Amino acid sequence: MPRTGPPRHAPRVPAYAARFPEGTEEFVFVQYACQAPSAEEAAQGAATLAGHFTGPHQPDVLDRGSFVDTAGLHNVVWLAYWYDPQVYSKWEESASVRSAWSGLPDLGPVGHWREVCVIPLERNEILHSHHCDDYATSGVCQHEAVEMHETPVHDYWGAARDRIPASATEALEPELPVFVPSAPGEGETRGRRITVEVPGNVTLIRTAQDWSASTLYREKYLADVRPVKDRGVDFLATNPDSGCIAARNLVEESADGAPLDRACTLAWFASLEHLMTWCRSHRTHLEIYASFYRMAGGAEGPLDVAFWHEVSVLPSGSVTAEYVNCHPRTGFLPLPDSHRRVSGSV
Repeated sequence: MPRTGPPRHAPRVPAYAARFPEGTEEFVFVQYACQAPSAEEAAQGAATLAGHFTGPHQPDVLDRGSFVDTAGLHNVVWLAYWYDPQVYSKWEESASVRSAWSGLPDLGPVGHWREVCVIPLERNEILHSHHCDDYATSGVCQHEAVEMHETPVHDYWGAARDRIPASATEALEPELPVFVPSAPGEGETRGRRITVEVPGNVTLIRTAQDWSASTLYREKYLADVRPVKDRGVDFLATNPDSGCIAARNLVEESADGAPLDRACTLAWFASLEHLMTWCRSHRTHLEIYASFYRMAGGAEGPLDVAFWHEVSVLPSGSVTAEYVNCHPRTGFLPLPDSHRRVSGSV
């Protein structure tokens, strides 16, 4: 597809794209979570999973966060990255991990879910407002093997698509062009293990904000930008006609659950075009965009709040989504019945 950047485009602020080591073709990103009525129960459930992210095949990067979903339940999520899918496979197939997942309770108030993505680099783009040497943050670029280089391919509508290598030759058309959520009842998802067949070319974004090292723009970000961002995520989480299947507004945490001065949003869209349409034309994102540039254009000095995102368009078969004893609005469970495979009680 043709590139969309305007001629002689000059971005208003610098940005940095990720560069993986030569020979890397794909990496793995996993969300493992506990879902419960209270923050304490969710944290306890997440703590039982923590020990499994250690050992010889442990993830290269491990983040943690929590959020309250649209049903009012608390979710604590481990966000894990493996640079070698074979190492991830050894981890996932180990006796301890397999027994831990198969042994999760199917009754009671607590649920668990996991969403696993094998991400081809040609279908991924990563952009940071700061170089990792200047502002360490969360996400896949924490790893020393990933380098960053300044890129002019940003600060215009369609830049995200242009940064995805596969978009130059592929239309990236969705297998699910219109997302109309089904309405499964609690009895159809509680007490059950459900695997969802995820349609091809769904799009995942993890977009993050880090004010942990900020002194100049901290208060302006928290007062003027963060509330606007939160309203945008709330809109996506409650308006499936946007093409957003699920949106999660996480407060990032340390490994033991202490809140950090970081946040991130994880959102699944039916397609890249659904994500880009929301970004370039919906009021909620235009307000986010405007609030950011009002802050970034301030006279206080160099911007010291860091922003970054990872966007991936996942081909068919590259996403595994499983839910144990979860409520029916969790993750991909709202997809039509034909996508769900129920194995009964765990």
